[in-house]
Amino acid sequence: MRLYRHLDEVDRRSAVARAVAVGVFDGVHLGHREIIRRAVEEAHFLRGRALVLTFDPHPDSVLAPQAAPPSLTSLEFKLELMEEEGVDETAAIPFDPEFARQSPETFCRQLLREGLNASHVVVGENFRFGAGAQGSPQMLRDLGRGLGFGVTAVGLTHRSGAPVSSTRIRRLLQEGRTMEAARLLGRPHLLEGYVIAGDGRGRALGVPTANIEVPEELVIPAPGVYVSRSLVAGEEYGSVTSIGTNPTFDGPDLRVETYILEFDHGIYGQKMRVEFLQRLRGQVRFPDVEALKAQMWEDIRQAESALAAGG
Repeated sequence: MRLYRHLDEVDRRSAVARAVAVGVFDGVHLGHREIIRRAVEEAHFLRGRALVLTFDPHPDSVLAPQAAPPSLTSLEFKLELMEEEGVDETAAIPFDPEFARQSPETFCRQLLREGLNASHVVVGENFRFGAGAQGSPQMLRDLGRGLGFGVTAVGLTHRSGAPVSSTRIRRLLQEGRTMEAARLLGRPHLLEGYVIAGDGRGRALGVPTANIEVPEELVIPAPGVYVSRSLVAGEEYGSVTSIGTNPTFDGPDLRVETYILEFDHGIYGQKMRVEFLQRLRGQVRFPDVEALKAQMWEDIRQAESALAAGG
C-alpha cells in the first residue's frame, strides 16, 4: 500500500479513478471497516484504486487539545489494518489550524477532486467536514454532483443495541472490559512500544518482565492483570501483562509490564506489541513480597489455562 503524507505526493500521472473513504478511523473498528470495504468494492467496480483519506494528527488534538481523547491506534498500526482491508493507497494529510478553517466547498474541490481525483467518496452517516463542521453527507452529495464524484454515506454499525464508536471502545478499555472492546474492534486492543529497563523486581521474584514504554497518546486499559499475546521479533507468544503503579512497592508511575511465557531472551530496545485478551483481576496492594509472588504465579497459571482454551 502506498502512503502519501502531502497532497503534492499523490500520483496524478493518469486519469485513474479513485474511490475515497474519508475519516479519522481511529481504531479501524467494525464501523470503520464497513466504510473502507464499501470504498474497496466501489474501486473494483470503477476498475480503479481504493484510497483512504485520513488525518494526522487527530483533528481533536488541534481543535480542542485539552479535551482530545487518547488514540486507539498509532498511525503505523492503523495503516496496517487498512492494508488488510484491501486499500491501495492512504493519504494521511497533516491537520492544522489552516486546514481546519477551509470551507466545505474548498475541501471538496481542492482536496477530493483536484488533489485525489476522487470518482466516488464513501463516508459514515455522521461525517462532518469543513470549518465549523458545516459539511454533512448531504452537502457532500450536492457538492460532488457539481464536481463529478458520487457519494455513499454508510449507516452506523450496531452491536449490543448501540452504535460502534471509538468513544465507546475507549470507555470499555478504561473500565478494563477488553473482551467487549475486542468485539467492537473486530480484534483485541493492542499496545506497542519499545522495551526499556525496569527496576528488576520481576526477575528477582523469578518472573522477569518486559517493561514497555507506551506512547502517551495511546489508550491504556484500566490497571490490572490481563491475559495477553505478545509479538516480539516477528514471533508470537502467550503472556501475562500487568498495568499499574506497583502499589506493593509504592510505585509512583503507571507501568505496562509483560511476562512472556516460555521465553528467555534479552529484548531491551526492541519494539514489542501486546494484545489484551481478557482481564484477570484489578490492581492489588499486597501485604508482603511473598503474597505478591504467590499471586503472580497464580495469574500465570490462570493465563496459561485461558490461552490453552483459546484465549
